[in-house]
Amino acid sequence: MRRLWDFFNSLKLTVYLVLAITAVAMYGSFVIYFHPQIFGDMDMNIFFPFLFTTGIGHLSLSWWLFLLIFLVLLFGINTSVCTIERLPKVVKKYREPLSNLREVEAGGEKGILIEISDAELSARLARGGYRVFAQDNLLFAEKNRWLPFIPYVVHIGVVLVLVAHLISAVSGYRHGGVRINEGRTIKAPEGNYYLRLNKVRVDYRADGSLKDYGSDITALRGDGSVIKHAVAGANRPMFVRGGAIYQRDFGQDLNGIVIRASVKSGKTGGYLKIPKTAGYAEIPGTPYRVRVDGFVSDFAVDESGAPYSQSDEFANPAAMITLLNNGKPESSGWIFLKMPQNDTFHNSDVDVKFADLDMLSYSVFDINRDPSALLALIASCVVMFGSIVTLYFRRERAWAAFSGGKAQVVCTDDGMYDKLSSR
Repeated sequence: MRRLWDFFNSLKLTVYLVLAITAVAMYGSFVIYFHPQIFGDMDMNIFFPFLFTTGIGHLSLSWWLFLLIFLVLLFGINTSVCTIERLPKVVKKYREPLSNLREVEAGGEKGILIEISDAELSARLARGGYRVFAQDNLLFAEKNRWLPFIPYVVHIGVVLVLVAHLISAVSGYRHGGVRINEGRTIKAPEGNYYLRLNKVRVDYRADGSLKDYGSDITALRGDGSVIKHAVAGANRPMFVRGGAIYQRDFGQDLNGIVIRASVKSGKTGGYLKIPKTAGYAEIPGTPYRVRVDGFVSDFAVDESGAPYSQSDEFANPAAMITLLNNGKPESSGWIFLKMPQNDTFHNSDVDVKFADLDMLSYSVFDINRDPSALLALIASCVVMFGSIVTLYFRRERAWAAFSGGKAQVVCTDDGMYDKLSSR
């Protein structure tokens, strides 16, 4: 057991593990890039269920994930053992600062020999930010004496990050591509609540480029009462019952067409919506009905004269309509939204024009719940704090031995020698 403990209580092992983890992660990044059909939705799944289903099914490509987990586990054990082994010693030295007198032998050719009393030397060190401790004719002083704890704060943060990722890999939920049409309500995949998309908000710059987008959504209980109302975006999640709702995408679908119909004999007319699902609309107060028999988003004609759509864009929308009189077909032809001069529909009593497209806006959401998100955030902040402190602060120490009105002084900060020896 002691051999195993000593194996993990090794800084050399830490270096080897960091290098191995980096190498495996770099290899894996290339595998993910070249095989999106396998790893493309990995982030949208709980990791371990994905690993033991899709991963096992493609072991020749996913073996590095199992190796990476093993290396990270070893790294976590290594970090924990090093912390447990060394932290008590740091605590002891902090509580018993005079034990540091044995670390450096004051005297010989080290440091400088100056003519100064112990009281004056202590005062000068104190003015330099040092905490001074004395025993008999020996003195020990320390600046930023709390700094030895910071690496262990980072160690604890790293272990907490690993724990947080372990929790998120086995629990919570992730649902991607949840689509809601504007004005509609759906049941959320998890959490026993409902989501209503009130409005899709899209902002464009003056040059027409996209500036920002979001969705005005409301979370509802089963009885229709409001849980929460907010505008969610890609980087502005809405939090409901422990889950986070992010907007992934937005768009518009064709819901139907709008026509302008006028009847000469009845002197009536107006705008009518023909939903895609219904396929027809009645002209009120008349025996006429307009039926949509076909729709082309970007009208073109092939070599044989058959109409087709040359793109998915609504560049040249056209609809094939039939006018029915008391249920009997009377006239038919194409009507065009942007080029009405090309209309082939004609009727002596009824005039029908393509007025507009009836578009239905929608948003696509990712709905996730990560029970370890707060822990991961706190742990990351701890690691960042410790790293910054380590870079910007330095622990300084000084030792002195007094004899015959003189002191042999050793400092880790060379700049202190001038301050201590100046009159």
